[in-house]
Amino acid sequence: MAELCIKLDYQDPVKEGAATLIKSNFPLWAILPILGAIFCAGISILMTVLFGLVPLFFLALLKTLSTRQILMDKRGIEVPSDLSRGRLRGSYLRWDQIARTFVTSSSGSSGSSGSSGSSSEVSAKELVFLPFTKELPTIRVPLDRLDSNQTEKLLVSIQLFLPGENDQSLEELSQSLRRLNAGLSSESEFSYTDIWEDELKRRFRPAAFMPLESGVTVREGSIKIERALASGGLSAVYLASTKQGKLVVLKESVIPESYESELKEKAREMFAREARLLMKLDFDKIVKVLDFFSEGGRSYLLLESVTGPDLRQYVKQHGKLRESLVLDLALQMADILLYLHSQEPPVIHRDFTPDNLVLQNDGKLVAIDFGAANEYIGNATGTFVGKHAYIAPEQFRGKASPQSDLYAMGGTLFYLLTGEDPLALSASNPADKVAVSPALAKLVYDLTLPEGRIANAAVVKARLEIIKTTA
Repeated sequence: MAELCIKLDYQDPVKEGAATLIKSNFPLWAILPILGAIFCAGISILMTVLFGLVPLFFLALLKTLSTRQILMDKRGIEVPSDLSRGRLRGSYLRWDQIARTFVTSSSGSSGSSGSSGSSSEVSAKELVFLPFTKELPTIRVPLDRLDSNQTEKLLVSIQLFLPGENDQSLEELSQSLRRLNAGLSSESEFSYTDIWEDELKRRFRPAAFMPLESGVTVREGSIKIERALASGGLSAVYLASTKQGKLVVLKESVIPESYESELKEKAREMFAREARLLMKLDFDKIVKVLDFFSEGGRSYLLLESVTGPDLRQYVKQHGKLRESLVLDLALQMADILLYLHSQEPPVIHRDFTPDNLVLQNDGKLVAIDFGAANEYIGNATGTFVGKHAYIAPEQFRGKASPQSDLYAMGGTLFYLLTGEDPLALSASNPADKVAVSPALAKLVYDLTLPEGRIANAAVVKARLEIIKTTA
């Protein structure tokens, strides 16, 4: 069965005009081989051959000019050349190479409208697919090249192939299109987006992962699900209770049955090995991993329940934090990483982000939700696991090291100081956003350097102590 591919019509006035010109002059260039044979035969064989090649050249050029579609499948997105904007070659990115997708004002709109249904507000914008590394192309899709329905298809496809928290600008564009299309047609109860989304789910999505419902028991009835705390992709986190009435956290992950059994088994072995390693950890600032098990094709990690908001929730509630509090939290982060990285072999957290650091009522910071125990999903399915804005370049390439956690720590400090996520795969300086002491700004910058980063957590702690004493 041929693999399904989403195709969106991409309008390029220059291409269309050039193609029309070539087609209209078909009689002229099509008879060139005949003219060459008549006038050059016996004079120059080379000239005769050149005359004969002219139609082939125009046919190849016509084929190139006729390539006017955006192509998307489960692997990536390809955008054609755009002569109107001076882009002579098409661009391709795999989904796992895309760090961020957002909407911005178009920098090179030709002023032509790709559709009578597109408002000037929408057509003056462009979708940007920003890659993780500078070596890869940045894909820009001006929305005046698509009609409103094609734009909606593109937005829903992005949600399908790039799951997770979307940039707010995408949601704003989607709402604008819904309002626009609602004004254009009131005949249908359902929007074009709804219809397209249902079709994409039917064609592309694997069998749905359904989180467990409240009241369900696992592990022979010894653990009862109280409520879901979070879910997404192929995993979920629950608040659960034991037979003794103790509250615990249960983390659930699943590999689709469609994947090869040998690969799934290897992934489960990796999960068990990582889980045993985490169970040996004993530090008051790290959540205690109590146990692990598998049943019904799903793998579970059992953790102690930690109360309090994570740092992302805390910042959303209180806004960006004062520097003195950030320093206290940073010292605790350094202690956590010092402990993890001093193990034999070193334990790499792999997901040391604001979402996985809980602030308890007594001011103690606790690290939760190790990315290490989740990596088996990525290895089995080819899906990269993690929050892109906090992932070091080497971790993105599959070679995480203790320094990768330091990169994530630097990104977390940037978030606490500014209230904004850092830019993926870039050195971050909070002084560009807010007033902060030069020493702390330099520390965050040094932690987030793609290359030449601070060597270890001990150096980080020493610098933090100096900053705190001189503040």
